[in-house]
Amino acid sequence: MKDPTVSVIIPSFRRAHPDRLPGRDYFQSARYCVPESQAKDYANVVGASRVLAIPDSADGNIARKRNWILRNIPRPLLMIDDDVSGLCHTEGVYKRGRWTGKSDQKIMLTPEEADDLIVRGFNLAHQFGCVLWGLNLNEDGRIYKQFKPFSLSAPVLGPFTGHLAHRYLNDERMGSKDDYDFALQVLNKERKILRLNKYAYVCEHGDNAGGIVSSRTIESETKFCRAIERKWGRHVIQYSLQPKRMADLLNARVAVPIGNV
Repeated sequence: MKDPTVSVIIPSFRRAHPDRLPGRDYFQSARYCVPESQAKDYANVVGASRVLAIPDSADGNIARKRNWILRNIPRPLLMIDDDVSGLCHTEGVYKRGRWTGKSDQKIMLTPEEADDLIVRGFNLAHQFGCVLWGLNLNEDGRIYKQFKPFSLSAPVLGPFTGHLAHRYLNDERMGSKDDYDFALQVLNKERKILRLNKYAYVCEHGDNAGGIVSSRTIESETKFCRAIERKWGRHVIQYSLQPKRMADLLNARVAVPIGNV
């Protein structure tokens, strides 16, 4: 698989506005997967050829929509969240053992460089025998360890997931934690996921109106956190369940019991 034709799909909901689709000009080959009732609004923003309309009944929550995409779109398939504005990478974080503190550690990829990275990511995943791959979950260069440019036992999440041939689906009972659950499903069965730690996605989860943000509450997030903890055990995935703010419920502590890079 040297030069795969990648299907790039961006699930979206109630964000048919230029300011709410920050990646529309960056991911130029991507199509927006939206419910039929919103298709015309999206076509006015991104063009009709870039709209993939699905039945409203197949929408309803992000896990259900992602499952429709997994069942109906050919592989290789890349799914990107609609609030991802681009991809970046990290260079020169340390100098003589010290953090440089410079603001240029996050270097944005051009759209052409991003396209090249996507193809290379699928080729690497194929060579590693991985059915799922993705990028670093944090764009802060201080998090990146230069001696570990990739990993095989860490999760990749919904904002950027590359899928090769597999039959895994999102567990719709997990609600907004479906992406953590999906990664754990794959790690549990396949024992590996390719994550390129040098690269990360840049997104605006908390500030972009519409999408999953419109339905998130502390009560619903706590419910889904408890559900995924019950499924996998708190020794594998754990949340702060006495939250002081919504952000406390968005990121899990994950310790997958797989010895690997």
